[in-house]
Amino acid sequence: MLTMNKNDAIISGNAHGKMAGPVQRKVVMRGTVFSRQGGKSYPGMQRRLSVSKPAMLAKSSNISTIRTQFPKIENALCRSRLGWRKRWPFVVEAVAEPGSRPHLGDLELENHPNLEIGKLSNGLRYVILPNVSPPNRFEAHLEVHAGSVDEGENEQGIAHLVEHVTFLGSKKREGLLGTGARSNAYTDFHHTVFHVHAPHANANNGRPMLPAVLDALTEIAFEPEFLPARIEKERKAVTAEAQMMNTIEYRVDCQLLQYLHWENALGTRFPIGKMDQVEKWQRDEIMSFWSRNYYPENATLYVVGDVDIEETKKLIEQNFSRAPARAAGSRAPADDALNAEVVEEATHHQVDLRETNKGLLLERAHLSPGGLVRPPVDHQWGCGPMIQSGFQSPISVFRHRLLQLFQLSIFCKLPVQPMKTLDDLKRAFMVRIMLSVMQFRINARYVAADPPFIGIELDHSDSGREGCAVSTLTITSEPKDWRGAVQVAVQEVRRLQQHGVTAAEMERYKSALLRDSEQLAEGAESVPSLDNLEFVMESMALGHAVLEQRQAHAYLMELADTITPDEVSALCRSILSFASHYGDEATLLKEYEADPSKWAEPGPSIATAVVACIPTFMDASGNSSGAAAPMPRGASMATTQHVDPAMAAAALDESGDDEEPPEGAVRFEIDEEDIRQAISEQGLEVEALEDVDVPEFLVPDDHAMDLMDKLNPTFVPVDPNSSDTKPPADPETGVIRRKLSNGIVINYRKTDNEPMGAMVRVVAAGGRALEERGVVGPHGHGAIAVGTRTLSESGTVGDWDRAQVELFCISRLINCILEANEEFICMDFHFAVGDGGMAAVLQLLHLFLESPRWEDAAMERSKQMYISHYRALPKSLERATADRIMSAMLGDDRRFRDPSSDEIAALTLDAMKEDVMAQLHAGNLEVSIVGDFDENELEEAALKYLGTVVPKSNAQGPGSALEQSPLVCDPPLEERHSVWHLKDSDERACAYIAGVAPCRWGEFGKQQQPLEHLDPVDIPRPPAPLPPGASDEDIQRARDLRRKHPLYASATLGLLTEMINSRLFTTVRDTLGLTYDVSFELSLFDRLPTGWFYVNVTSTPQKIKDAMMASMRVLRSGSIQPFTSRDLLRAKRTLITRHESDLKDNGYWLALLTHIQSPSVPLKSVECLRDLTAMYDAITIEDIYEAYSHFDFSDEATYTCIGTSGQDASLNKSPILEERVQAIGGKPPADVDPEAFLNAIKNFMDSMQSQ
Repeated sequence: MLTMNKNDAIISGNAHGKMAGPVQRKVVMRGTVFSRQGGKSYPGMQRRLSVSKPAMLAKSSNISTIRTQFPKIENALCRSRLGWRKRWPFVVEAVAEPGSRPHLGDLELENHPNLEIGKLSNGLRYVILPNVSPPNRFEAHLEVHAGSVDEGENEQGIAHLVEHVTFLGSKKREGLLGTGARSNAYTDFHHTVFHVHAPHANANNGRPMLPAVLDALTEIAFEPEFLPARIEKERKAVTAEAQMMNTIEYRVDCQLLQYLHWENALGTRFPIGKMDQVEKWQRDEIMSFWSRNYYPENATLYVVGDVDIEETKKLIEQNFSRAPARAAGSRAPADDALNAEVVEEATHHQVDLRETNKGLLLERAHLSPGGLVRPPVDHQWGCGPMIQSGFQSPISVFRHRLLQLFQLSIFCKLPVQPMKTLDDLKRAFMVRIMLSVMQFRINARYVAADPPFIGIELDHSDSGREGCAVSTLTITSEPKDWRGAVQVAVQEVRRLQQHGVTAAEMERYKSALLRDSEQLAEGAESVPSLDNLEFVMESMALGHAVLEQRQAHAYLMELADTITPDEVSALCRSILSFASHYGDEATLLKEYEADPSKWAEPGPSIATAVVACIPTFMDASGNSSGAAAPMPRGASMATTQHVDPAMAAAALDESGDDEEPPEGAVRFEIDEEDIRQAISEQGLEVEALEDVDVPEFLVPDDHAMDLMDKLNPTFVPVDPNSSDTKPPADPETGVIRRKLSNGIVINYRKTDNEPMGAMVRVVAAGGRALEERGVVGPHGHGAIAVGTRTLSESGTVGDWDRAQVELFCISRLINCILEANEEFICMDFHFAVGDGGMAAVLQLLHLFLESPRWEDAAMERSKQMYISHYRALPKSLERATADRIMSAMLGDDRRFRDPSSDEIAALTLDAMKEDVMAQLHAGNLEVSIVGDFDENELEEAALKYLGTVVPKSNAQGPGSALEQSPLVCDPPLEERHSVWHLKDSDERACAYIAGVAPCRWGEFGKQQQPLEHLDPVDIPRPPAPLPPGASDEDIQRARDLRRKHPLYASATLGLLTEMINSRLFTTVRDTLGLTYDVSFELSLFDRLPTGWFYVNVTSTPQKIKDAMMASMRVLRSGSIQPFTSRDLLRAKRTLITRHESDLKDNGYWLALLTHIQSPSVPLKSVECLRDLTAMYDAITIEDIYEAYSHFDFSDEATYTCIGTSGQDASLNKSPILEERVQAIGGKPPADVDPEAFLNAIKNFMDSMQSQ
């Protein structure tokens, strides 16, 4: 896969995106209170060297793999279906008038009415779908139906290498750079995809982009040059990519796939391939694979976006028809072998094709170009004949010294059931109900004191890339708790398998899923083209009907009333038996034969693979010495990175029985038979559960009115110089500002980005910066981070119990995240506005501020999460390398690092409560709201629930940001520049370069002074770019206007970051071939007057020294290789295009609104939102060099650390200490040939390598 780094929005105020918090349990679901949806959050999300991009809230929940996206909206069950017929009659009439069909469920689902599928004379298939969001842009993805499973025994990795060579070797693709287009590529098991996101018009000349994009894709796939120099560059890149991504988490992922697909090539033929083979192929061998697989009949082109169908068809014909058709017989060997086998079985044997993999593949073979089965593998199903055979899955154990948690995965592979009829859609809907019920029940078990598990997750999903459906039960725990964790998981699975769902559970989740479906239907016109394209690709790969969102909802409305608890329970009985009856398959078969009518298709299921990934060692108490969260199966294989199976297999040899435990650790003794007994344990209590009463309101209306009468909340003037309590919306941004009499300030903007959906962000200034610096104690390091997590873990407010609050949120589709970073405590809500959704969210927020619940059990869970995460630090190459630099930079100030075990142990509930609640008071809160809401309803609810939050008379603000800002240390060179080694079975390497960066707010060079709010009349409009030949007076006037604008520093630094990243990629990655991935990032604060930069580069242990030194040279190159106007123009187009595209996302708008009324960020205002694009346009090369001059990249000012892993250390000393490289000044240079610079770096590297 090929990637280049992107930077966050300049003024986005990402209070949510960079939060503290250790790995969360994976038992969450949409609607769960105070939890990240279905995922993880890490302490690394702070503004440190390992900072991640903002992860905005997911907009919907997927139902199995269908992206009909069920939860959200008004109570659809209370709506008249007549209303839906009026809005979308083209679908509902077909459902309402089924004619002579005897059974509603037999009704065939219709494809998206605007979906155009065609085929050229040379065999190329194309799929076109007009989509207006984002406007004036489109996605073009060319899918070649060849991946790693199509490789021969001596070709492992060649599909990926061909992807690299064809994509980066295309001159026409290079021609797309700087036009506003973005391009990339990836290889998977079953296909290779080249994709381009582009505007209608070329940003340089205004010409249409679609012809150029299609021309480039044609060249990439069907007209590559395979230049020897490009082959060698990409051979190095693939090798570096393999080592970069070979973390322990990805080795676990590799093991899961290896054992899951033990019977076919998916378990061994991973996209990254084998490096010993990659290094040897000759040009003719690489071209042979390309010639065998890259031909029009073996490819599909997808164009989705703001396009005209007929015009697009003509352009496809003009460009792709020049690719010659390929004669029959040139297919990949694996394709031909399997297809022949499929046809033979279908012809000569009397089998029910629906019950076999080959039959299923044959049924949908017409969907693949040339009638090929994709992927060309066979599966052993966990249903039907396998149950009759008495098969019981063996238990496979993967041990490694870098693993920290016990993780058990139980798998069952089933045939994909193509979704073609209403009955198929109904089944998928019921699967989602089952999963939702299971997750809620697991949540209820988790909140008990001292739960024996960290995560229990049940999943059932279709996979087009693997050609099967997979049911998975994943259990994660501390090593000492593994039996208890397995017992809870098995107990809850058996309870649901035997007793099914209650009528109340079914109605509750059915209503919630229908509301989500309704919201998606309302927002059909706002679904991004990329989302729709990926949905189309996956649906077609699985043989599903490609449903338009409004079609899908109309179908669901028609079938909803036909679903019964018995049907859902029958589905639970069938799908869950793979885990409930492990080790007792004979009883399972008897239960099924006694009454098959109580089981859903395809009948009972059994486990097809059981995999335990466990640590070699644990501490003496039985806890982990760290924590590594489980990943979704296959997450590393193609979408972001690849894994070498040989690397993962090597790990087995490293953790042998004769290995000595580290100091303070003991061996984790467990074997396959122990696990088998735990899973199959009999006698567990599995009685049916009682239902929970769900409150209609968290704050009853009579109580709210009493508070209104008592406190008399009002809106007060936003501007102290005006008496207007309700100023109108800003005319250019549409932003409205309000201020309540208790001190809470509110920003809101109505958008149609997500119809009937909205987001709320609550920000309290302070954050971890208010922890006592350098202190281990109740108020010391970690008090705010762990305290905020403790409040989140309690999951309830007021007098309600957690289950009631959680179900209240589920029924109203409210998702909430509470976290803290260095500067702020932040609470984010994502919800449906219908059926009183806005009032429900603000009721929850009212009780959170007035009656939060602080519980000892929640504190203990939070502490254990942070302790586990801290213990894992030495076992992570990237985290530990970054932490060493942070230690050198900040010394004993650990407020900006993960709290240590001792610091966490010293914290108390009372002290954390005191510190956190001191920030969560009315006078210190800013609330921002974005979405499709009624403005009058919002203001009424804000007055009623936020205005009645009682202000604290003695409350104070966050205090002096200058005093709270970290002090950067000035250690000797030996401590600034370090190396370290992690003992591991596999070799990897990474390096960080870091140092102080200018602040994002205020004038360069004056940013340590207290900032003051600017009156809007004092904020100048950014000047328009000056024409050539402008007078000195005009130049000076424009310069003064730019530099007086509060956005000047942010905009300039953002553009400089983009330019440095481009230079790093071109030089270190592309020209020198020293790395697969290198990036320059800025960690800038909003409240604190400080910041730092860092470069992260990965390579092999043999090349990491050279890669780091080359990166350092690039940082210093601004004085010998000038930043040019062309570089700046390209950076401007990139950032402006990204900004304009992101404006279609509510999460981005929420980030923009954050801090515009915050006294802690006085320079951010509505005018900043108004002028962002204009400021980008106004920045000049002179401004870029002013920003560049405020960085010091000398050896004496930077901090570096190289981390390597493997059996033996290859570096003993930093290369900076071995040979001092003098820094070059930051003044604008004379004109220097860029090629001369690249040659100079190359010569420099050659000289280093010869030493």
